[in-house]
Amino acid sequence: MTNDLLVPPHSNDAEQAVLGALMLNTDDERCQRVIGILKPTAFYRSQHQIIYRAILNLIKSRMPTDLITLSETLGTDLELVGGFGYLAEICSMPTLANVVEYARIVREKAIRRYAMEKLNICAELMMAEQGTKLDDQLMAMQQVISSVIDSAKTGSRGGLREVRDVLDDWAQDVERRFSSPDHAAGLTLGITGIDDILAPKQALRGSLVVVGARPKMGKTATYNAIATHFALSHKLPTLLFNLEMTDRSLVERMVAQEAHVSSNIFYTGAHDDTEMARAMAKVQELMNTKMMIDSTPGVRLSHIEYECRKAKRKYGAVGLVAIDYLTLMKAEQAERRDIAYGDITTGLKNLAKELDCVVLLLTQLNRQLEQRADKRPLPSDSKDTGNIEQDADVWIGIYRDAVYNENADKTLVEYLVRLNREGGTGTAYAQMINGYIKDIDALDAMRLMEASNKTGGRKYRGDIDQF
Repeated sequence: MTNDLLVPPHSNDAEQAVLGALMLNTDDERCQRVIGILKPTAFYRSQHQIIYRAILNLIKSRMPTDLITLSETLGTDLELVGGFGYLAEICSMPTLANVVEYARIVREKAIRRYAMEKLNICAELMMAEQGTKLDDQLMAMQQVISSVIDSAKTGSRGGLREVRDVLDDWAQDVERRFSSPDHAAGLTLGITGIDDILAPKQALRGSLVVVGARPKMGKTATYNAIATHFALSHKLPTLLFNLEMTDRSLVERMVAQEAHVSSNIFYTGAHDDTEMARAMAKVQELMNTKMMIDSTPGVRLSHIEYECRKAKRKYGAVGLVAIDYLTLMKAEQAERRDIAYGDITTGLKNLAKELDCVVLLLTQLNRQLEQRADKRPLPSDSKDTGNIEQDADVWIGIYRDAVYNENADKTLVEYLVRLNREGGTGTAYAQMINGYIKDIDALDAMRLMEASNKTGGRKYRGDIDQF
């Protein structure tokens, strides 16, 4: 056995060929393809990483990447990378036509090295038998393997990174945001008033959005509206964990929500044929989305993590993970319930960052809030959850005055954005009619309140129990 087997995978020739070809570049399109394939850390030799970063800086500054300019740019690092002679040597090597293939070889070797590094971590995890449950070890291993797959697809890696690499990634993100709406940093939730408050950043990828309410306030309708918006409008993989009702009941409400019909028509028939036609059209639209539903009752956080990682491997990305609702999940043993559920919210926040998606979490609020004169909810009203305010990036309370005041308009809903780490807070309004959400603005809301006060609340009865 030779020592060569102990050397991590790499191709010195391919690395030199890529750098030399970029120095002689006469084809901007080919150059951009290479840059899209390789990050500096893909190079095995540190001197090649330094040279590649210098070439990238020249390209971004729209300057030539020839031997003389590169030497000047390297400055004091020139001797560190082997001097002018080494640059001249690699500059004479490549065939320009094959530079993209050379780049792919360099990237493949980098992925193999990263995989070997992570497999060593997996071996260490399995060797650590004392004080760690096997299930926890297996879940940790799955997260490690998922990071390798993500790296193979995106080039991103965990662990410490040099700030210049982070800044490079950020600058590329900014460019993509302005070039295509599909690459927006944040994602709208589909309820106009809330989106106006969260603008311009919206719900950023990697954020935990918590929606809290007492019963009959409209949690499920809100959950459905946001989920269908992600699936139909953003066209992103949407993963729903519904712990309270069956998957068929959930999709029935979604179809009614999107078609703007009462779900009663699926039992009694529609009075108007256009209502059923509209509903069936929405069925077809939803069938063509990347929406997945899990209605397993009493799931643990580990189950949600496993299913979400599996979906990301399948689709390559996740837009939304939605859970209805927190205290129906099975918490791990802890000294107190608030600690146990706090571990879940922290885990969901970490999952949002790992998957680079939005996690929507519904939570039931404490009954004690109903003893206050103003029953509009606050983040501190969350039931059995000590970490909500700490973990949530956005916290939205739902309030319907009609639940407590018979003179209030039966359709009016207030969305109270109490916490928004990336922007402002405020109150948004909507109507709930036949179980679906209709956008209205503050002026329309004021008119509904005034009309309700004049008619003693009898203007529209509705059915608040279905919400």
